[in-house]
Amino acid sequence: MFSSTLTILVIGAFLCIIMLLVLSSLWRTAIPGVREWSAGNALAIAAFFLYAFGKSLPPLAAYELANAVNAAATAALLLGFYRFLGRQASPSLLAAGVVLLTTTIAIFHYWIDSFALRTLAVALYQGALFGAIALAVLKFGNGTLLRYPLVFTGAMAGLIASGHLVRGILYVSGPEIPLSLLQPSAWNLLFLSASTLVMPVMTLGGVMMVHDAMMQKSEHAANRDFLTGAWSRRAFFERAQHELARARRLDSSIALLLIDVDHFKQVNDRFGHATGDRVLVDIVRKSEALLRSIDYLGRIGGEEFAVLLSDADRDAALTVAERLRQTLQAAPPQAGGTDNAYTVSIGVAILRESESFESLMQRADAALYRSKAAGRNQVSINAEIVPGPMPAA
Repeated sequence: MFSSTLTILVIGAFLCIIMLLVLSSLWRTAIPGVREWSAGNALAIAAFFLYAFGKSLPPLAAYELANAVNAAATAALLLGFYRFLGRQASPSLLAAGVVLLTTTIAIFHYWIDSFALRTLAVALYQGALFGAIALAVLKFGNGTLLRYPLVFTGAMAGLIASGHLVRGILYVSGPEIPLSLLQPSAWNLLFLSASTLVMPVMTLGGVMMVHDAMMQKSEHAANRDFLTGAWSRRAFFERAQHELARARRLDSSIALLLIDVDHFKQVNDRFGHATGDRVLVDIVRKSEALLRSIDYLGRIGGEEFAVLLSDADRDAALTVAERLRQTLQAAPPQAGGTDNAYTVSIGVAILRESESFESLMQRADAALYRSKAAGRNQVSINAEIVPGPMPAA
């Protein structure tokens, strides 16, 4: 029967080896948490072998060292989840927890030799750390990741924490208390079998969260302009088609604004391309602060931007366009203190019944051309130049 407990512990070590190999494929991503989870699995492997061959080892290695290594594995796991979620965790505090647990194990080994009390100490420590993982994942992961990886990882951590607490209670007050970890009792076999899945399951949850974060990063890179963070041309056109279909279904209005930086080549020539880049970033930052969350801002050319306004009629579109024009009439954000101002010209078009997006774009582009022909720093809609201040010289 001793071989059954030994086999379970060795299987646990090999499962951790497999998860360590899985994590090694993510090292080059430099995603926070991956290396901590890898360290946790490496420590768990060592702990499983120390537990498995404890009868052949000196008591200090079989008891204190094995539990210290196992405790450090869970601490590394917790540290990894905190770092992945962008939260602060104190390695020194976690190390102090490992030292405290190891000291407690020594007390209940050399001064009061009690397997039940050692088990209770381990259960309280492990339950607290896995409970902290569950709370961190479910609390701090919301809004940044898909729900399923969070629920899976948080639920598994909570289940593991509960299992440790149940084990501690049973081993202290149960009718059949084992005398050692390797005793082939029913409870020992049950909890040992479950322990082989703890690190692999939590690592799987971490890998799922990493995969989701990588997918979001890839999607962001594909859909966002690398310089300004506005929607890319392709993504903007895709969302525009979706909004047009929704507008026709709900019989609502849509407005399109095309924005072009006036004399942008002169900004680059006079102040350098770095200043030109800062102008483009400044335009997106200020525009997004003014627009609604349901509006779309895309960079569709070098210095040309487009804004899609949902549920906006002619008056609303002109009001937004004029506010944008005034907001963007600002000094270019560049070192050197120049008082040269950049301005923008804006063309506006309102969606007509059964009109395609290409036609809407053409009319907005024609309105933009009229703004430029009228002296720039203007807002135009269709053939009409909207009254505004005198254009910049």
